[in-house]
Amino acid sequence: MHNIDTLTKCHQAISKTILFAAIQDFITDAEIQTVCRQLGHTWRERLLPPPTMIRSMVYRSLHRNRSIKTLLTDIAAADIQFQTPTEAAWCQARTKLPDNLWPELIRHSEERLTHLVGHQYLYCGLPVFIADGSTVSMPDEPELVGTFGCANTRHGLSRFPVARITFLLRAGVQAVCSYEIGHYRTSEDAHFNRMWPKIPNQSICIFDKKFCSFYNLAKLRQRHISVISPLHQKRKPYELIKGGKWIGKNQWIVYLQLARQLRKQYNDKSLPYQLPVRLIHVKFRRNGRPRQMWLVTTLLDPQKYSSSSVIKLYRQRWEIETRVGSLKTTLQMNVLRSKTVKNVCSEVAATVLAHNLVWIVIHQAAQKTKTPAERISFLGAVRTILAFSYRLQTPDPVERHSAYTAMLFHIARQTNPYRPNRIEPRLLKRQTRKFGFLKIPREKARLIA
Repeated sequence: MHNIDTLTKCHQAISKTILFAAIQDFITDAEIQTVCRQLGHTWRERLLPPPTMIRSMVYRSLHRNRSIKTLLTDIAAADIQFQTPTEAAWCQARTKLPDNLWPELIRHSEERLTHLVGHQYLYCGLPVFIADGSTVSMPDEPELVGTFGCANTRHGLSRFPVARITFLLRAGVQAVCSYEIGHYRTSEDAHFNRMWPKIPNQSICIFDKKFCSFYNLAKLRQRHISVISPLHQKRKPYELIKGGKWIGKNQWIVYLQLARQLRKQYNDKSLPYQLPVRLIHVKFRRNGRPRQMWLVTTLLDPQKYSSSSVIKLYRQRWEIETRVGSLKTTLQMNVLRSKTVKNVCSEVAATVLAHNLVWIVIHQAAQKTKTPAERISFLGAVRTILAFSYRLQTPDPVERHSAYTAMLFHIARQTNPYRPNRIEPRLLKRQTRKFGFLKIPREKARLIA
């Protein structure tokens, strides 16, 4: 049995090892323990209680080397006088964390971010949310293949399981409010429908054309949630204009109809027979060539919501693309390491929580230096947070405040240029594939090698 005083010193040593000092105030032991007790979760005092596990998993998401051995090696190097947990003990402690703990911690981080920025990113007094989807890969394990499936490619099924994941982002704040992960063949639209309760009434939701169905527009409008989206590819704008009303330059009030077979499929009597929306014709040039786009919005008042402001607001949809890029590239969530379904979900949740905590620091740096938060480099912020955590472990509050202020100024200096119309080909110049692909089981490949 471990002595309580010895365990407390071990927890302090482990926490000191984990380079978490820059964001430790945003995810405290007391907060994690309170959430665990509210969920009815109990635990014994051991080397790896829930606060230590949450902190270590978030640190693992931020660190470039995501291996468990690297994390435990850092812990062992901190203080050789205390017992270091083994890899098996860390994995066992991870499986004991309750599944509903992560959504609560993510919600707390989103609320803290929203409170920090205040009313800075509202549009006509309304909060703005963005939805979009992506995919993540994981190890080739039978359990994961059965749960998430494989992607269809032009060469057949993918060699690794692929999961479909959909995010809901608070625009401007850059906080991931919610996400849904499931089988690859699950539609992003189904994920989005399950996230509706996370969107408050009297708000605006921006998404891509694949979400622009009659059902989504009508049900969101019933909750007083306005929508901005490109017109669905199956709807013909000029036919809609014939039955609509001109209300200004390049904008009309048109009426969307729901196909009879789809109405029978939904079997929802609350759906209206027609839905009035505002259609905006957007003309622009890309690479010197004229382009056009048709936007649909349920913000019907052209005086209160001008077409230029609606178009400018829709351009913020690209924020979720960069945030998904930060999660999948900077935080390396594109290829997960866990080999069970529960651990895959925990790894994704820890990465999302780490993303939100980093953005708290970014917004603090933006407010401290009057730098636009959207221009600050996310990768630079992650590197700076890990580097300054050594200095921030000092017990002297004056020195810690000085180091924290220096960290914020250093983060604010690492900015990305504003390039709204930048176009880059999705091609690689340097050869990255030295060997071929393994398309058969490894045991058979060894026999013919």
